[in-house]
Amino acid sequence: MQEEQRRHLRLPVESTVFIELVSPGVGRADSGKVAICKTLDVSRGGLRVSLEHELVVGAILQIGVELPHSQDTLYLAGEVRWCLANRAPDTGWSAGFAILNAGDSDIDRWVALLADMES
Repeated sequence: MQEEQRRHLRLPVESTVFIELVSPGVGRADSGKVAICKTLDVSRGGLRVSLEHELVVGAILQIGVELPHSQDTLYLAGEVRWCLANRAPDTGWSAGFAILNAGDSDIDRWVALLADMES
């Protein structure tokens, strides 16, 4: 994405992220599938992560983020905007998420925390 298309300041914050790749079945004992990864940078409107799994562009996934300035995990919904294989010698993938304004998410806390980190 070109820099002039960005609406929010990107901050080079490293934090742990949990991405629900497959949700658990309703009424089933399985726990689904969660990828644990790290952020490369964050903004009010999105985040960029490094992970071991390729993600489907356009997928809307549940995300848990442990920001350094927050004691709690923030639960968000995000749309995969892009996913690219890392160049050698790095392995894995990098992906960009747009944070969605979803009900029952921590979007308001996310925006407030990022606004504080920007100033």
